[in-house]
Amino acid sequence: MSQEYFDQYGGSPARSRHGERGPGHRGGARARNSRGNLRARGAGRHPRRSLTIAGLAALTVVAAAAVITILVSSSGTPPARPFATLADPGFSIGGVTSVVFSPNGTTLATGDSSGSVFLWNRATLARVGALTDPGSQGVESVAFSPNGTMLASGDANNSAFLWDTASGHMIGQITAPTSITGGGITSLTFSHDGSALATGDGNQGSTLLWSVATHNLITTLPDPDSVSGGGVYSIAISPDGRTLVAADGDGSIYLWDIATGRQITTLTDPHSSGVYSVVFSPSGTTLAASDGNGNTYLWDVATRHRIAAFADPGGKIVDSVAVSRNGTLLATGDRNGSAYIWKVAGSQATPVATLPDPDGKAVNAIAFSPNGTTLAVSDAGGRTSLWAVGEG
Repeated sequence: MSQEYFDQYGGSPARSRHGERGPGHRGGARARNSRGNLRARGAGRHPRRSLTIAGLAALTVVAAAAVITILVSSSGTPPARPFATLADPGFSIGGVTSVVFSPNGTTLATGDSSGSVFLWNRATLARVGALTDPGSQGVESVAFSPNGTMLASGDANNSAFLWDTASGHMIGQITAPTSITGGGITSLTFSHDGSALATGDGNQGSTLLWSVATHNLITTLPDPDSVSGGGVYSIAISPDGRTLVAADGDGSIYLWDIATGRQITTLTDPHSSGVYSVVFSPSGTTLAASDGNGNTYLWDVATRHRIAAFADPGGKIVDSVAVSRNGTLLATGDRNGSAYIWKVAGSQATPVATLPDPDGKAVNAIAFSPNGTTLAVSDAGGRTSLWAVGEG
């Protein structure tokens, strides 16, 4: 960031007020919050108790008025520890809708329903940038370019904006074809070489590839079942950069060959429920997908078979799923206000931690840092909670 930019937007993060989830973001909206101060979580004055059973211990931690139950190994090391909360400076229904770490892990970007993207310094936890949607539309999605010099934000008015992360200046705008009723750009991601931007349409169900240099449309990957009108909720690109995955509101996951634009196959949610989030494992061999019935499925990409399934403990819609750097931990966030960490080994997923929201606000987005040591959990109350996690 330039010094002028830092001086203008730097300072203490804000404490949030409560926001209520309403219509909007995939069946729920987002909330804005009032100005305040950074709040550290897990103060040491609260007692801890543990009970060891068959080599595992149940650890109860009282932090920020929330009771956090964590399974720990006999060594006594918990897989997750809360250490800070970043609060959105504004206030609107829906809260923080999206969160992502920069490729080098030094910056965290959060997008909110009021149309703002805030940049946070991971080391100091200071807010170091604010990017405002020119159309004053809620931000649906955010993504960093592979080299971290650019950030893309997608809004509820079918536009994506490209931002220079050093100066904070907007350097480009991409506007998708107008949706019938408007679904916004619910998901976006850069190609591995940074030359293209993929955007998912939340209403008509198409995935569009755009040139980052010219802002022109390169190709359209239509939803094969577009008659039903199930919008694209989440997109992801495989680690080798060859395959794009688009998940829609009808419960279908489409795999596309990026080079040819050819559809490779379709994976179908067993309950025909909307698929809200998809993510590849670091090796690219497994795809994790969460749905509207509170289930998360693991798919073998090569065989296209479902190899594992596990249900949200709260039985709620799972809006977000993320995988750690080495692929051993998977995190899910639900509309009951809880995030869960799962230990993944082959076709087995074992729950190891429950991270409840202090106010029970729906979890809109989650993200692991590139080095796998931090999990960011963003909610409908305008908070982004940071957890220290240990891969293993």
